[in-house]
Amino acid sequence: MHIAVLVYGRLNKCVEHYENIRNSLGQENTIDFFLSSDNSKQELLDDFIKLYNPILYTNELIHYDYDLGKYKKKEQTKYVFIPNMTSHFINKNRVIALLEEHIHKHDIYYDCVVSLRIDCVFRNTFHFTPLEENTIYIPESYDYDGINDMIAYGKLDVMKKYNYINAVDLLEKSLSIPHPESLTYANILFHKIKIKRCKVSYYLER
Repeated sequence: MHIAVLVYGRLNKCVEHYENIRNSLGQENTIDFFLSSDNSKQELLDDFIKLYNPILYTNELIHYDYDLGKYKKKEQTKYVFIPNMTSHFINKNRVIALLEEHIHKHDIYYDCVVSLRIDCVFRNTFHFTPLEENTIYIPESYDYDGINDMIAYGKLDVMKKYNYINAVDLLEKSLSIPHPESLTYANILFHKIKIKRCKVSYYLER
């Protein structure tokens, strides 16, 4: 399979986790990495480029002129760090845009698109069975009153809807609270995407 892997956010542990991530994705697969980080240390970015050989990447500072925190209404969101959540969604937007740029420029087809964080350590391998239409595959863990927002995969059209999340629009329509897992789940429901829980086991090591 030809797989596009969209890495977003911090690059901590990118060196330590490279072999684990690459093996978990299946050595038999052709993997193209894409990255959107923001203001990562240059040495970490250099390490990532050397090991992962990304097709396209950005490490530009993120700028935005809205406040997702103003929609805060429930006690459960008091532990959400709004700037980190905002950057999380913007990086997801930016990295899928890089993938689309590459596809349009080179007319490349990907069998599967994977979105993941670099600080995940996998206990098993992905089993990329034939992907169903309008279906997103998400591990059965870390839902936190919404749905896991760290790892997902599916066909390109599904992953575009998943990564191009518009948190402001969802909050304006009162479809969610300002909470990352809740917003991720609301976005999937908004696009009427079918969810399948995949057997990907992992833990975080930052």
